[in-house]
Amino acid sequence: MSADERPPPGFDPAALDAAGAAYRGFGGGPRRRNSTVLVRAMVAVLAVILLFGSLTHLAPAVRAGLREGMRGYWVVTGRNCSRKACLWIGKFVLPNGHTQAANVQYTGQIPASVHVGSRIAGLYPGGGLVFPVTGSDLWISLVVATALALLGLYWASHRFVADYLRQRADSARLAAPLR
Repeated sequence: MSADERPPPGFDPAALDAAGAAYRGFGGGPRRRNSTVLVRAMVAVLAVILLFGSLTHLAPAVRAGLREGMRGYWVVTGRNCSRKACLWIGKFVLPNGHTQAANVQYTGQIPASVHVGSRIAGLYPGGGLVFPVTGSDLWISLVVATALALLGLYWASHRFVADYLRQRADSARLAAPLR
């Protein structure tokens, strides 16, 4: 080995291997772990919102799918418009004229000629939605949304739950008396 090929004094090949391993693992350290935690937290929050939204309307949607509920009319009381869309609000009125629910939405196709005071035949199974009298398949979408929300919650939390359970088992094992 010539003088040019010899390592300099104080050269430690193990330190070079450690530096190379750190370089090869770039992005896998604490910074990546923190961003993964942030993504998991965001998925968990969105999954909880989706789960709450889908579960609150699931039971009435299933009842409407079975064509169960009170029959009557959805009467348009107003509309709220934004840049992208208009949301019609109404009340559900029984055939005898008694108002059963106020500030409810209609889930079916609303005719283009609708205006405040228009009446559309509807089915009110409870909750805040009025469905067409022919029933609804909204429950299928809500079941899918519930499943997606549960999968999102599982993905966001399974590692934390497993770590927690592992730590509890380890501490219980350490606290157990020797026999």
